[in-house]
Amino acid sequence: MRKVFVSYSGEDREKAAELVDALRKEEDIQVWFDRDDILPGDDFLDEMKEGIEECDKFIICLSPAFDEKPPQSWVRQELRMAILSENVSGKRIIIPVRLKRGGGIPRELGARAYADISSPQRWEKNIPRLIKAIRK
Repeated sequence: MRKVFVSYSGEDREKAAELVDALRKEEDIQVWFDRDDILPGDDFLDEMKEGIEECDKFIICLSPAFDEKPPQSWVRQELRMAILSENVSGKRIIIPVRLKRGGGIPRELGARAYADISSPQRWEKNIPRLIKAIRK
């Protein structure tokens, strides 16, 4: 079972949820998604840290909304934690996914390839490639 953490900007919740639904159709992929995995009374930061520490892959959803987020935003904090996890473990876990056209790849990710699911055609082409990357 591959554990996948999905990080996104609040404005992209609907498209991120579509991605989560597609990934959950795969029997060997377990998805951590805040809307489902953080319950009333949970400490958000503790749950987020645990989800990132336990994941095999970390999907960072990119869009113009992500680009506008300040450094202290949850999505930026999650990305920093995932980068730290990569640095400590020596394993590449971060997979950038472009949800919407516009915006760029965060410079912290360098020249890392991303999955573009910003249109129905790109979705159809790149969801299978994303699933293959998760299983890698």
